[in-house]
Amino acid sequence: MENRMRIEEGRPHFYKLIHGEDVKKHLRIPPTFIKNLAGEISGTVTLTRSTGGQWHARVWKNPNGTYLEDGWSRFMRENKLGDDEFLVFRYDGNMQFHVKIFGKNGVKRSAAMAKEKGVVSSVKRSRGRPRKYPICPPPAGNGENSKTDQKPESFTSNFPYFASSMTRSCVERSFLLTIPQTFSNSYFPTTRTKVLLRNLAGKAWEAVCIYHTRRHYISGGWSGFARDNSLKLGDTCIFELVQRNVLQVHVF
Repeated sequence: MENRMRIEEGRPHFYKLIHGEDVKKHLRIPPTFIKNLAGEISGTVTLTRSTGGQWHARVWKNPNGTYLEDGWSRFMRENKLGDDEFLVFRYDGNMQFHVKIFGKNGVKRSAAMAKEKGVVSSVKRSRGRPRKYPICPPPAGNGENSKTDQKPESFTSNFPYFASSMTRSCVERSFLLTIPQTFSNSYFPTTRTKVLLRNLAGKAWEAVCIYHTRRHYISGGWSGFARDNSLKLGDTCIFELVQRNVLQVHVF
């Protein structure tokens, strides 16, 4: 069941009723809605919810239509979606959709309801006006490592972040970065995960987040980042989770 609705500030909307197995694998965007994406269609869309969270899915086209895949099933799973639930997609531009979920009883799912269902938020934001983050463009900067002259105490962000002071194990010996447990337990799985480290000049390094003895560490690529950005003993780095498994690194 598909249709379009135009509500809330005149932004384009469409809705979808969850039913059957196909929609759990991929979501078909209504053909009449595609014109709202004219000139903006890219390989990835961002899905957000007012209860917090951000998910990414791949846009896939075939002769039968345009679909959301590779990430859509994760959205379904982490939001505990089932048959006969109803979704409203509001298009905010720049390949970003805000999704509202209505239960079988027709009532919009609230933050309290999400908590009761055990819904997982992929990326939580602190309070304040949400920041729109385009998928592709990295932040601009000058210089290779873009070390800032500001003090780390002055740093603020609407994205989750943590700070780490560089010890010898971080920049000289084992090249292993320990992630604070209060942060890692909220945002990283207990399995080996690839992460992307990005400096302010826009350059990116692939690393690995490992889980060992109930702690998370960044390894396998961290040494390259540390060397290329000339990290030294006593430097402070702030790691800002701007997308799933993407850390923007600010060096002080």
